[in-house]
Amino acid sequence: MTRLDERTVPRSPIARGAAGDEQDALGRARLDLGFNVATVALIAFLLILFAINAGEYALLGFTVSAWVLLGVSLAGALVLRFRLPDQLPLPLYLGALALWAGAVALDIVGTWPLDGAVVPLTAAAAVGPALLLCAPVRPARDIVLATAVLGATLAVVVVWRALPDLQLLGPGAVTVAIAVAPPLVGVQIVRSLRTLVQLELDLVQVQSTVVSPGYAVGMLASEELARLDLAAERLLDGVATGRTRLPLDEDTADAAASIATELRLHLIQGRKETWLYHAVTESALLGPSVTLTDPDGLAAWLSRDQRDGLLTAVWLLISDPVRTGAGAPRTLTLDLSRPVGTYPKSANPGATTLIVITTSGVPRNGVDPAAWQAIRKVGRYAESFSGSALRIEITSIRDTSAELG
Repeated sequence: MTRLDERTVPRSPIARGAAGDEQDALGRARLDLGFNVATVALIAFLLILFAINAGEYALLGFTVSAWVLLGVSLAGALVLRFRLPDQLPLPLYLGALALWAGAVALDIVGTWPLDGAVVPLTAAAAVGPALLLCAPVRPARDIVLATAVLGATLAVVVVWRALPDLQLLGPGAVTVAIAVAPPLVGVQIVRSLRTLVQLELDLVQVQSTVVSPGYAVGMLASEELARLDLAAERLLDGVATGRTRLPLDEDTADAAASIATELRLHLIQGRKETWLYHAVTESALLGPSVTLTDPDGLAAWLSRDQRDGLLTAVWLLISDPVRTGAGAPRTLTLDLSRPVGTYPKSANPGATTLIVITTSGVPRNGVDPAAWQAIRKVGRYAESFSGSALRIEITSIRDTSAELG
């Protein structure tokens, strides 16, 4: 009986490394250019606004100093951009925050209405677009925390200055929005893109099992087999070249016996675990959320199209809340069995298979249409709803002459 309880299954280090590298590459290559353009446009707008109102500043030197600090930090970012790793080091980020905090303080002092003239906060508001540049290269919590402090500071200043004249709240709110919105929107864009990349990479890895033999070792076992193969090759090479003397000493003999035992265990295991088992266990998305029950290994008898349809349907049902940002993945049970009374025990076990998919938290109109199209590739189906639980029964029939591979 193939049973997967709800648990987090460790992923291959190679798969994790490839996924992380791909996410970083996409985050920098696809987002940096757009964020740079948006930052330059917003800062240019604020700089023009400052220039237009420069004659009304009672303490012009402070605001000019604020813009100088901001300009120095941005120039430094341009110089260091291609020399830095994908992740902006924390000391450099804290140094930039210190410069920007100084710019905010100087701009607040420079725009203080000493003679009653109210001028907009420009350099302080430009710190928000500058934070946007850090969104792809710093954790989201760092950007959100800095943005919250900036927004709260500017909001207090705007409200304080608007107390004598409440009409000033409108322009002040626009200033706060210009400072706060870009980094927060940037964080959400980065998070959405990384989620999309992670899901797509996970789907590619899972779909690779569709073309594998019905019973086979998975990716993690393949890496372990490669390690054992290398160890056995080194041992045999040592014997062949005379570096390892015969008869083998006790330690070498124990190592050889351990390699042989592990190889036998992997080969035996490979004849008990189906492609569907490996697809679920080696998926970061499906592993913690899917409970698979396949006591007779019936998944091995599905054709390639049926495998692809079943796996795609399960993946879409599980990933839909993640892709749409609606919350955590759903839980799903997948049960494969022989229809009672349809075929005798001696018949081909894969001739007819009853596949039952049960998942909770699915609204009646909340199933991706592509999931239904994928299920049709598996066989005839009937769905039923009970509250928020969706039950799909699929009767799969395949050519009894087909082979497991």
